[in-house]
Amino acid sequence: MNKLTLPNIYNKPDVRTSYNINNREYTFRFKWCGTFCIVDIYVIENSKNNYLVKGRAITLNSDLFARVKNDELVKGSLVLVNIYGNTTEPQQDNFHTDYSLIYYTQEEL
Repeated sequence: MNKLTLPNIYNKPDVRTSYNINNREYTFRFKWCGTFCIVDIYVIENSKNNYLVKGRAITLNSDLFARVKNDELVKGSLVLVNIYGNTTEPQQDNFHTDYSLIYYTQEEL
């Protein structure tokens, strides 16, 4: 299990950041869209963005990697959780303080 800290999107609602998952760097673009956040996740290969996820709304306890069918790009699950155990969806002001992305390897599932 790997806990990924989310960026502050309150003052800057369109943020790119990178995370290392299983020794591979993934770029995440978080964009706040009024009442929810969408995410793009990609790897850069041969100077091109190879998207795993594009324009997907981040919802609580939903696996962002569930639809990725290419095991060479990523294995495992990536889930948004509330660090306090609450079941409310994130807001722009508490996205980075009350929520984290948790990555689970295939072995941990």
